[in-house]
Amino acid sequence: MTESVDGCPRILIVDDDRDFRENLSRALIMQGGFEVNTAGDGFEAGYLFARTRPHVVILDVVMNGMGGLDICRKIRRMSREQGPRIIVLTAYPGKETGERTLLHGADLLLTKPQDVQQLILHIEDLLGD
Repeated sequence: MTESVDGCPRILIVDDDRDFRENLSRALIMQGGFEVNTAGDGFEAGYLFARTRPHVVILDVVMNGMGGLDICRKIRRMSREQGPRIIVLTAYPGKETGERTLLHGADLLLTKPQDVQQLILHIEDLLGD
């Protein structure tokens, strides 16, 4: 598994729902031992992505301004080498969302709400643990 300097994989959560971001962040830190940063929009996500170089990015599909799939596509363009693993979370699953998610470069599409322990297992699996 790829790790940060202190041994913890870095995760960036991008979601415009502040309560969701904070709760998920807290759970991933406490239950998964991850280093977590959060962003509420595409601009903040771009800044934090460049600054922290996360191993995993968790994106909401529907957000005000730039949506998660647009952010996903930009991340893939920014990280031409081995980029981060990208998990897209949506409350609106469907065949079209799944197809669009994969076309934009995501590694995994999950439905909200997502059990934190299951999400941790998905993250560890994507990181090769």
